[in-house]
Amino acid sequence: MTHSIAAESPLPIWYLVEDSGEIGCAGLISNDFISRMDLWPWICALYIENNYRGRSLGKEMLIRAKADAKKAGSTKVFLCTDHIGFYEKYGFTYIGDGYHPWGSSSRIYESNNQSVGFLTRLVSITKGQLLFP
Repeated sequence: MTHSIAAESPLPIWYLVEDSGEIGCAGLISNDFISRMDLWPWICALYIENNYRGRSLGKEMLIRAKADAKKAGSTKVFLCTDHIGFYEKYGFTYIGDGYHPWGSSSRIYESNNQSVGFLTRLVSITKGQLLFP
């Protein structure tokens, strides 16, 4: 994360949601250790602590990542996961499987970068600055 803050490229970008020490996070990166190097960018590491789930925080991080991908010049965004049902609710479509260097595979999803609304507590860390939507 320290090196990405000073990077000249638009990626990676990391997102944090914090409330009383509890944290949710996600990232927007150039590749998520998956065989599809032709696809770019990737949303990775989306996680919300159990007691904060059900509040649409993950949805808001997906919206923000899509908007940032669009600013970086991408018309689509991708992610790999073994979860079925969650990402489809937010406009992601399964496009096939990808393979990890360690031999396992994951489902690959894509979505266009339409975005509406932002989470006011969401912090995007990039270029050494904290940016609040």
